[in-house]
Amino acid sequence: MIKLLIIILTTVSIFGQNFNVSVYGFSVAKATWNVKNNRVDLQYKTNGLAEIIWPAINIYSTKFDSINYNFLNFTKTIDQRPLKQSISIDMKNDSLVYKKNYRIRSKPTKNLFSLLAMIQKGSTHDLDTKWLRFDHEGVLFDGRFISAGLDTININGENIVCNHYRFDIKKYNEENSLLDETDRLMAYSVKKNTFRQIWVERDGNRRIIKANITANGFPFEIDIQND
Repeated sequence: MIKLLIIILTTVSIFGQNFNVSVYGFSVAKATWNVKNNRVDLQYKTNGLAEIIWPAINIYSTKFDSINYNFLNFTKTIDQRPLKQSISIDMKNDSLVYKKNYRIRSKPTKNLFSLLAMIQKGSTHDLDTKWLRFDHEGVLFDGRFISAGLDTININGENIVCNHYRFDIKKYNEENSLLDETDRLMAYSVKKNTFRQIWVERDGNRRIIKANITANGFPFEIDIQND
């Protein structure tokens, strides 16, 4: 019985989702989001007009503690012309380590990606309005999910009941980033005066069904595509 339970838990905790990213109804990128027990991977590639103006093929990966979602390692490979990056940031004991640079972290922290994995596993009651510290390429932020109730979203004729959240982010201190420059996704996601929303399936695999973010005046809509 225990063995069967482990198999079931493993099965529902490892799955991938495909998304379309659009602005004003025009597709600008395709993305794949994969969540495992202690790791989350995101890949996206621009398409359409964006492929001509802002071409990008980016890969992000975060390893985290499967109990508290504190991040252990973050890597990204960026091909966003003209920017090309390949970085790895580790959390070792009480230090954030990038190449020969160190930042003291007296308390374990999450990162943006482990937070999003966390919201797929945690309950609304446990997460609602609680500020959570996270690291973003060497800069500390606080983030919180605020419940906006239940919404029903229709995907290919199927009505999916979702927990709807607003995602607030504020800078914790004035540390500078470990990186001299970063890609658009990492820059836009924590930018001040940015409005973020996310819809997570209430039952089943608790997939992210939809998200949107208004950054630099552009409304980005992210919609699940693999149903």
